[in-house]
Amino acid sequence: MIPHICTFSEPEDYRITDGTTVWHFDWSERFGPSLTNGKGDILSRPWPGQRSPFWRCFGLWSNQGKRWEPSGTKGVRLAIWTEPPAARYVMDVRGVIIETHEPEFFDDRYSPRIYVDQAGQPYDFPKKRKRDAQIIKLLRGSQ
Repeated sequence: MIPHICTFSEPEDYRITDGTTVWHFDWSERFGPSLTNGKGDILSRPWPGQRSPFWRCFGLWSNQGKRWEPSGTKGVRLAIWTEPPAARYVMDVRGVIIETHEPEFFDDRYSPRIYVDQAGQPYDFPKKRKRDAQIIKLLRGSQ
């Protein structure tokens, strides 16, 4: 007997890419995505690893309304997503954010973040070791 899995999915599969890799997946509102072989058959390992770039593409596609268009292949839809705009943060000399510029369609999980100083130059975060030494010095001075 061959076991079958019922995923309650849409009749057509999706294809999504990050520009370098193409993934085919079956989409179910109840169970989420399951990777397929491009012909509709679910793979033996239907979910990519936790750090796979698939999850970023899928998350953006899902957050942006699951847009799609015909792919030219029967039974396959092309999942469309766009790279979210970067947020820009202006930092003061103490490393405190004093201005926030988060444009429309900013996505707090996936958008890149740009940190600049008040002159507009890239902000140079202090090295952790140096900060730790400063904290120790402050603690010793307070005793």
